Amino acid sequence: MKSTKPQHSNKQSKRGSALESLLHSEHTAEIEKLVVGGQGLARIQYQDKFLVVFIPRTAPQEQVRFRITHVEKNHLQAEVVQVLRPSPSRREAPCDYFTNCGGCSWQHITETEQLKQKELILQDLFKKFIPDVAYELLPSVSSENSFHYRNRIQLKQLGTELGYFRRGSHEIVDINHCLIAEKEISDRIPELKQKLKPAKELRKFELRINHLNQFEHYPIGGDGEGLSFSQVNNKVNEKLVATALQLIVQKNPKSLSELYAGAGNFTFPLLQALPDLHIESAEMNPKLTAFATEKLKNLKLQKRLFAFTTDCESFVQRRQLSSEVVFLDPPRAGCSEQVIQKIIHSDARTILYISCHPVFLARDLHKIFAAKPDYRLTHTQIFDMFPQTDHFETLVMLSK
Repeated sequence: MKSTKPQHSNKQSKRGSALESLLHSEHTAEIEKLVVGGQGLARIQYQDKFLVVFIPRTAPQEQVRFRITHVEKNHLQAEVVQVLRPSPSRREAPCDYFTNCGGCSWQHITETEQLKQKELILQDLFKKFIPDVAYELLPSVSSENSFHYRNRIQLKQLGTELGYFRRGSHEIVDINHCLIAEKEISDRIPELKQKLKPAKELRKFELRINHLNQFEHYPIGGDGEGLSFSQVNNKVNEKLVATALQLIVQKNPKSLSELYAGAGNFTFPLLQALPDLHIESAEMNPKLTAFATEKLKNLKLQKRLFAFTTDCESFVQRRQLSSEVVFLDPPRAGCSEQVIQKIIHSDARTILYISCHPVFLARDLHKIFAAKPDYRLTHTQIFDMFPQTDHFETLVMLSK
């Protein structure tokens, strides 16, 4: 693997790194795979070892020439100079803005390969965090629409520009449409740009299709924020809810503790499917619990659901978790140590965990299995909620 001597200063290097001499040098290597964050992983030889290099907008099995842009303690960041041998899965990105826009990371890769790489990411993480736990990765659930699937997006405004941040910066890529937003949302972007007054400081807006199937927008931090309770991909969410429902109905529990309950995406289907089920749920956002409470009254299910407006840490301190089923759908960062320990001590027969970040899922599973080796992973499945990006949802069920 050839390299050239750096021609620039090393002002961007990590201070104290022994690898500073590599900054701005160019190298050629093959992309082995894609990783969390969406970048390609390659390796270069340095002295007597191989160094990991992360390179965005690359595809598996392609040979690229790249330039080192950042030096970290134990890895390097780079940018593509030239694709020397394209990957079989590389394609021309369908979006006009893809080259600069930071909204999508994988439009240059076919959907089949995207899903394959997501499965490999999850398997690699499980191998690292829970190497001794047996599981079967079931066939992934793909999205019916690989474009125009998002029922909400967040755009930034500065001056008259409205769009997403440019990759790796806080500059705005001005857009007139968005290929991953539902068509109704995408078509409204030019109209919204005409309506908005130029912004002297950065503003953020959410554009969405609400629960009444109507388009609306509001500034982030405005009164409407917090009511976007559904998953961003309606079709895949329906399949996710149906799968979770099927798994729990088979257990036929009488009690269930639900953490990070939102506005009841899973709660109400469960209550309607299991007439004898009682649920205690925790959700910190008062607007979401208010929405859930109103729906509860309309469905006349008040006696079977106790919805607490509180953070999950406070909830698990005050309430005993169900010994039958604990159901959780946490934010990207997964569960706090306090919540995980309470779940472990609940000794529930079934834990159903829905995750939107595989690293934190694997971390939390490691803690559970280390404390309770009698659990088994009885269901593991990816739901491709976010095509054209490296993000995905994972559903796992742990059973005694």
